Amino acid sequence: MINVAICDDEKAICAYMENVLLEIGQTFCEEISVETFYSGEKLCQSLHEGVYYDVIFLDIDLKTMNGIRIGKLIREVIANDITHIVYVSGKDSYAMELFDIRPLNFLIKPLTYEKIQKVFMTALRLLRNNGIIFEYQKGHCFYRIPINNILYFESMGKKIRIIMKDTIEEYYSKLSIIQRQIRGAPFISIHKSYLVNYDHIVEVQYDKVRISNNVILPISQHNRKAVRDKLLQMRQKEVNNNA
Repeated sequence: MINVAICDDEKAICAYMENVLLEIGQTFCEEISVETFYSGEKLCQSLHEGVYYDVIFLDIDLKTMNGIRIGKLIREVIANDITHIVYVSGKDSYAMELFDIRPLNFLIKPLTYEKIQKVFMTALRLLRNNGIIFEYQKGHCFYRIPINNILYFESMGKKIRIIMKDTIEEYYSKLSIIQRQIRGAPFISIHKSYLVNYDHIVEVQYDKVRISNNVILPISQHNRKAVRDKLLQMRQKEVNNNA
């Protein structure tokens, strides 16, 4: 599922964009969730509560808290460099002010189906290529976490614990399902109960690894050779990328 936020103080524009995005989702068999905000303050409140959006269509000319301030909050205060920001405006005189916010695109009103589709398909392609978001379901809600924020997954009975630097989330699933979800991401299966993010491994010994939060996790005897081979493969990849 792709989570999209629309923030514009013109309700008709919000409704039009939402309809277009949902139609695009139906056309391309992509599940899209759209949340609309009629003020910058409401959007900021949602962001501060930890709600993650893959794409935000953001009107620059909001009456009280404008889109540039919100963009800076997303990039500098919340430190979110992942969400794609698409600015919307009735004028095109903001180029230099937007440079540091690194928006995906800039749409000039009046909006059309073609304009929205083009920029959204670009965002969708980038999201698919990067593969940097982990999505899981808890009850009737879907949640999305940047892969880089995850230290490791732990299996405890029928539950999965997602261990992050500052928090832990739990939901019902299996490590085998997660491995399919994050195929291509830098995770190593060190034990039947642990799936570890290579980027957060700070020390490796014969039978254990230390994670960046100083937790020591065991490498099972069955997995030791596979773990060594995987670590060598990832180190070689790092060397090649830095060459």
